[in-house]
Formats: sequence, structure tokens, C-alpha cells
Amino acid sequence: MRYCILLLLSLFASGSVFAAPALVVEQVNYDFGEIVQGAEITHNFRFYNAGDQILEISRLRSSCGCTAALLTTSRLTPGSMAELQLKFDSRGFRGVVQKEVSFETNDPEHGAVTFSLQGNVKPELFLQPRRINWGVVGQDTLLQAKVEIVNESTRTITLHAPETTNPGIVAQLSPLIIAPGERAQLKVSAEFPADKKRLAGYIVIRSDFSNLPQLRVPVSARLSQK
Repeated sequence: MRYCILLLLSLFASGSVFAAPALVVEQVNYDFGEIVQGAEITHNFRFYNAGDQILEISRLRSSCGCTAALLTTSRLTPGSMAELQLKFDSRGFRGVVQKEVSFETNDPEHGAVTFSLQGNVKPELFLQPRRINWGVVGQDTLLQAKVEIVNESTRTITLHAPETTNPGIVAQLSPLIIAPGERAQLKVSAEFPADKKRLAGYIVIRSDFSNLPQLRVPVSARLSQK
């Protein structure tokens, strides 16, 4: 009995019973509110090691290539602080978005932590509708559609003539210069490639608008088997 008591006292004195890193995070969610499409958001999440052993960070992962993550350090001594910087590029996004980054730790109580950025991206140059999908059509169906390009920015935007990734898709755009608050119209027609039951491709429109230098319109259709 006396031996057991002495052993426990020795373990407590050395600190080996409770020695462990302890991750404390100030904030895991950041709402950036509303931004215009093309803007870049940067936010630093702070955390520190409240334990008495080295805290190790590993397996840093981002949910999207549009969100870059940078750690100031991956090893925190007891009492030290570090930051995780997240940078979100909103080009190509619109509406409500949420992007996440996670990492793993050797903290026995917090083995993994997820941080998120969220907010609303307001487009200034956008397509209406965003895609053309004729669905399943018959052999004699005439494939035609119209898409509007809307300029809600404060500057005049110059567009280039549309290009297509599929020779069966034809697109005409007018006008090529859009004043603030104005719209351009994209007229699209298409034909199925010979001996093909599926039509797919993109219409690509380049612009001098730095926030969105390229617009892409997905186009698709399938030929009925009947």
C-alpha cells in the first residue's frame, strides 16, 4: 500500500499523469457579410496551447481551391499562440457561400477542428439564366435559347465575341459594350454531332471586367431514344 502511494506521488510530481497539449480557439466561424463578386476576403483565426506539452498541427485541408490556408506554425509550445490565415477568392461565386478549412492536432480532447468563412457574394456581371439545358429532346427539336448578360457594376464593360468548345454550338452576342444597368443578349443554337446522343459544351465570353474576366455558359442536351 505504501509503495502504491509513493508511486502516485511520484507521478503527480513529475506531471506525467496530466501532461498533454490543450488547444484553445478564439473563433471558428467568420461571417464576412456581403461582398461584390471578385473581391478577396482574408481573415486570421487565432488559437493557443493552454496545455503543458507541445501542440502539433497536421493535415491542413481546404474544402475548395478558392480558399487558401496558411499556418504561422505547426508546433506550439505551452502557452504560445498561432494563427490560421484563410483567404477566399470570390471570382466565379454568387449568392450565399460557405468555405471550410480543417486541421488535426495531438490534443486528446480536440483531435480535429474546422474553421469556416461564410457570407453573400453579390455579382456585378452575371448570366441570366446561368446555363442552357434542353434536357431530353426529340430528333426534330429545334435547339435554340437566349441568355442575358447583366451589368450591375458602375462601369461600362466590353465583351468579346463568344467562343464555343463544341462545333455543334453556335452563339451570337449583341451588343459587345454594356453600360451600367444595361444588358447584352446571347442567342444560342445547337445541333447534335453526327451519330451522337448527347450534346455538351461551353460558350466562353471574355470581358475587360477585372472582377470577372471570363463568363462560361454550360450547354447540354440529350437525344430521346424513342
